[in-house]
Amino acid sequence: MLGKKGKASGPETATSEDKRLGFPSFETMLKLRPDFFIGTGDIVYYDHPLRVAKTVPQLRKCWHEQFRFPRMIEFFRHVPTYWSKDDHDFRYNEGDNTSSELPLPKTGIDMFREQLPVPSPSYRTHRVGKNLQIWLTEGRDYRSPNEMADGPGKSLWGTKQREWLKATLKASDAKWKIIISPTPMVGPDDKKKIDNHADISGFRHEADAFFAWLQENKIDNLKLICGDRHWQYHSIHPSGIEEFACGALNDENSRMGVAPGDKKGSDPQALIKQEYTSPTPNGGFLQITAGDELVLEHLDSRGKQLHRVIR
Repeated sequence: MLGKKGKASGPETATSEDKRLGFPSFETMLKLRPDFFIGTGDIVYYDHPLRVAKTVPQLRKCWHEQFRFPRMIEFFRHVPTYWSKDDHDFRYNEGDNTSSELPLPKTGIDMFREQLPVPSPSYRTHRVGKNLQIWLTEGRDYRSPNEMADGPGKSLWGTKQREWLKATLKASDAKWKIIISPTPMVGPDDKKKIDNHADISGFRHEADAFFAWLQENKIDNLKLICGDRHWQYHSIHPSGIEEFACGALNDENSRMGVAPGDKKGSDPQALIKQEYTSPTPNGGFLQITAGDELVLEHLDSRGKQLHRVIR
């Protein structure tokens, strides 16, 4: 997250070595020997204030510049990956499908599939072991206009994806079920935002209806993981659904979060219970270990454990 002049929102801690080799988080994660990695969106920024990309050659350049770093090359030599896109690697900040501003929606969809191994449709589920099944949702391709009034007719997922999600969740016999969403469903988020499930004027009706459906159908041991937010947190919705935000990958892209009860946030009545939020701006990642127990750990970019939950 950068200001209009390109100034980092978080602390500028990158060393000269980091600037040459790439994000420290990739070196840290590789030492943990993960079975796979999930990129939760905003992999590149087409609307970076210092270099706005609109044409196909410009979009490709963003990807090539990002993935050239030695730490990323080494990490992806060894670790399988799953990918989701969000607004900045689709079109621009909070982009939907309504305007003619470049890049156009189809260009953004096609470019993401060109650069990363993502199937069509891009929403999908994978059984990745005896105990774990994951769902990766698509948040940009099928959404209603952000400016549309919230209600039963407004959807971030689209009807077909939403019904697929419900059907596959009901059919699953996995002990642990994890939905990985590019955007938050619980939050809290900034009050001014309108482009995700947690936002007051966003797509909250769909989220609340989905949470009610989970309770009615007794879908147990379900956790939500989200990208998009530039701080790490562990929040619990009034329905009991837990959401873990992986946060920004590096310190420079981090910021302080929004607390329940904050009048400038999406939960002014403090209905959300927050078990953890980053006490200072920091980059990092979320590590998940699934067996008979489910362990979720927030770590910083150098590997320091910040928060740990065992279910």
